[in-house]
This record gives sequence, C-alpha cells and structure tokens, in this order.
Amino acid sequence: MLPSDLEARAVEPIEPEPRGRAALRRGLALTSLLFFLGTGAFVADSPIPGNDSQQITVRTPRDLPRLPHRIGNGPLTLIGGWELFSDNSEFGGFSALHAMGDGRLLALSDAAILAGFTITSKGRAENSFIAPLPVRRGERSTKKDQDSESLTFDPVTGRYWAGFEQRHRIRRYAPGFARAEATGKPPAMQEWPDNGGAEAIVRLRDGRFLVFAESRSIRPGVTVGLIFRSDPAEPGARALSFAYQPPGGYRITDVAQLPDGRLVALHRRFHYAEGVSARIALIDVRRVRPGALVRPGVIATLKPPLPVDNMEGIAVDREGKRTILWVIADNNYLSLQRNLLLKFEFSEPASSR
Repeated sequence: MLPSDLEARAVEPIEPEPRGRAALRRGLALTSLLFFLGTGAFVADSPIPGNDSQQITVRTPRDLPRLPHRIGNGPLTLIGGWELFSDNSEFGGFSALHAMGDGRLLALSDAAILAGFTITSKGRAENSFIAPLPVRRGERSTKKDQDSESLTFDPVTGRYWAGFEQRHRIRRYAPGFARAEATGKPPAMQEWPDNGGAEAIVRLRDGRFLVFAESRSIRPGVTVGLIFRSDPAEPGARALSFAYQPPGGYRITDVAQLPDGRLVALHRRFHYAEGVSARIALIDVRRVRPGALVRPGVIATLKPPLPVDNMEGIAVDREGKRTILWVIADNNYLSLQRNLLLKFEFSEPASSR
C-alpha cells in the first residue's frame, strides 16, 4: 500500500442474488480463468467479484516517451507502457506480478484478487480474467486476512506462494490456484508492523525462500529479511534473518530472480511535495546470508516525466534471447492514480555481471 493516510478501499460484502445469476457469474469468471491458465484447475471456496466483467482493456499513457527509450545509462530500455482498465469493481490495487511467458501476466491485488491477461505483440490485452484467490476452509477472509502483498512461483511443481500482511502469513496454492494448500504463520514475522509485512517474496532456484519486510526496521534505513530453507507455508519452518538496506528514502516492494541467478528488486518512494518515484536495483544472491547486511546496486530510477506511479510489482520474463522486466503499479483504488504497466528490456555488457 502507498505509505500515506489514504487507505485502500475495503472489500464490500456482496448481497445475495438469484441463484441463476450467481451461477452465470461464477461460470463466466471460472471459464475465463481456465482458458487463461490452460489447466483443469479452478478457484474454489471464494466469493464472486462484485461485477461480472472479465474484460481488461489497455490505453497508451499520455506521458509515454517515444519507444524504445533507454533509462539513463543503465541496462534498462523502456519498450512498452500501458494503463489497465476494467469495469470489474475488484480490479486494481496490484501489489505483485508474475510473468508466465509469451506476454501472459498474473497480477495480485492487496485484496487477494487475481487478474490475468496477455499483452499481445500488437499491444492489446487478451485472454483476461479477474477472480479471487481461494480461501482455505475454516480460515477467515476479512480484509485484514486478505491483505496480499507478494507472490512467487515454483516452475517445477506449478505451485504459488503469497505473502500477507496485517495478519502476517504465507500461503501456498496448488497449481492453477486450484485450492489453498497450507498457511504458515512464521514466528519471525508476527511482530512486524501491520502495514509493513511480507512486501516481497521470492523462491530461489535452489529451493530457498527470501522474504523482505517493507518496514520492520533494524535501525534507520535498514529493514529485516528472512531466509527459509524449507517451505514457509508449512508448520515449523525456520527462518534465519539478514539485514537489507534499500536505496535511501525508498522501500522495497517486490523482487524476482534473473536468469543468471541475481535478484532484481523494485523500490518505491512517496513524498508529498515530489510525488512518487521508483528505483530498480540488483542484488547478488550470494551475499544474502544469515546475519549479513545486503545492499543492492541501483540500475534505474523512474520518475517524471517518465510514466510512474505507486510501483509495487516486478516480474522477469524471456522473449527469445532477450530478458524482459515487467513492472506494475498499485493505484490504491483511487481515480487519481493509475494501474500502470511498463515493459523493459534488460541488457548489460557481460563484463558488468
């Protein structure tokens, strides 16, 4: 969430409706999800979104520069930008992003709503769906229970993990989000600030998980990170801590792993006079060890006149031999902010790696 006094819109309770209309709406949402994921999985045990629209549309931002546009002297080149729209009342507030290849993206809101869509080569949004995350039977699903902030994926098993703040937890989902399989409440996370919890999570290729707190401070300008050597959604998962020093004045909002093993981290800054900006930085995963102080290396700063908003999600993709970074904004469900999606090509000399 944007660190201001503007609270994100709470999820409204849904009034009962005729059985036929409810079935039609659920069928529409689930059909869209199945088509998008290409799997027999389904989202279960969750309420229907308040609007039956499954369509996501895009528009070119007014402030998008002529493309391609290199960001400073660094390795990022902006090659695409869109504003995302939908009539679905649960659309927006995106806090995490996952790339599935071929332009297919999954965006997770801070109200536990998934939005899936494909950005085509012609810059259109297709194959879209909007649906709530499944809730484990017997677990509560109030706004505090559904404040999802981060998402990661295991390509071998097809499982997903989401990090939640307010009531600090990590939940594992079956392939295709068929069901919520397990919910962990790591003791190391339980004293984190309500709105400063598991803002970023990544499952490394070696099986470890890293979780970054947004604002659990060790000292000014340094926050807590956790290393899990086993599944953090399982009971008894042990966490070892490290210290993370984001760029001055910024907070981490998401992290993903590059093909070469390094991490790419997204950070945002909000200032009442200067507005919002974002910094993208690289982390040498070899330096992430228990007790270590980890400092990232900034490779790009996003600020006006470039299109920028409350940037919260980052994902790594491949297009042939090219490495692609996708970055998405959380509009906090406010009309003055944008569901902004940016696409970058990541390219750097081999000698700088």
